Amino acid sequence: MKTNSLFNVPLLSPAWKKVAIGFFPLPVLLVIGISFSNPQFNPDEVAQIIYGFWAIGFGMLILTREKVEDEMIKSFRLQAFQTGFYWLIWGIGAIMLISYVRYGRFTSEFFSAYLILFLLNLYIYAAFQLQLYQSKKEK
Repeated sequence: MKTNSLFNVPLLSPAWKKVAIGFFPLPVLLVIGISFSNPQFNPDEVAQIIYGFWAIGFGMLILTREKVEDEMIKSFRLQAFQTGFYWLIWGIGAIMLISYVRYGRFTSEFFSAYLILFLLNLYIYAAFQLQLYQSKKEK
């Protein structure tokens, strides 16, 4: 396969971690500003704004290059994505079950694409960091 193919995902430089970290407090400040500027702001959208920003933040952290990008790190990345999707499947099932028990239906206001992307990126990031931690612990 060519290196310039569709499947070659460029990783961000390690300096992008600081930008990614900024995406975690930013939605809270944004929501506070919006609530003061627009009192009719729909409170149901607050969670969606926060989930969206956090999904972007974790996505950037996932795509940030490590100091040493060797085959082991590439293998960890692949395993983290597989693990993240596995955890997401169970997470979606749990959310649907909780929603059904609580509201009598499988959908609710907080169950959205923003939430799913946030959970997926969180699970992938957690799986990747866990693998890095375990590999350093074994040394």
